[in-house]
Amino acid sequence: MKCYLVRHGQTAWNETHRFQGWLDIELDTIGMLQAQMLTNYFKQQRICHIYASDLSRALKTAQLIQQKMECPMSISKDLREMNVGNWAGQTWDEITSEFRDDEKFDEDRFFELAKSGGESLSEFQERIVVTFKKIISKHPNQDLLLVTHGGVIRVLLCYILGCNLSQRNALKIDNGSISVLEINDSNEIKIIEQNMIKHLSSTYQP
Repeated sequence: MKCYLVRHGQTAWNETHRFQGWLDIELDTIGMLQAQMLTNYFKQQRICHIYASDLSRALKTAQLIQQKMECPMSISKDLREMNVGNWAGQTWDEITSEFRDDEKFDEDRFFELAKSGGESLSEFQERIVVTFKKIISKHPNQDLLLVTHGGVIRVLLCYILGCNLSQRNALKIDNGSISVLEINDSNEIKIIEQNMIKHLSSTYQP
């Protein structure tokens, strides 16, 4: 079976590099266009079920894709982006500006400890991995589509690759991109595409 992982289309906050977390930020004009281009790609695929984060930037992307497909869709809060607590709406530079001159500053450790009201990276990854395993167990030998967020896809790929979460940002996941997993009967997972964006080109012919 294959599982397609789609990052939602662009939002205005993606453009300004602001943490969105659980804030419900809408797609911008480019994001809507990216969602339409995803629709052109997936109308050629045999998807049995769509799962989408309930945040509107992912949900709207999924709804536009589903319009051209005859398959059911489930909406899941568990596929949300990382809860970044009181960091939502801020840029990384704004968050860390007062700590940059501290010789003991460590970005990954800071990320784990400094925010209030959110998840740690390990808590976030555990939520995503548990959710992913539940979803694929419900659909043996069926191709699935998960429409979610960049952070979600990165921590899931870290789990599959067995790499440390500190390496997550090295895994490029663009808005509107598709990553593809292949899962065999023993539930072994192989990444066969990462951050595919050819469908976002005006020259792409499905």
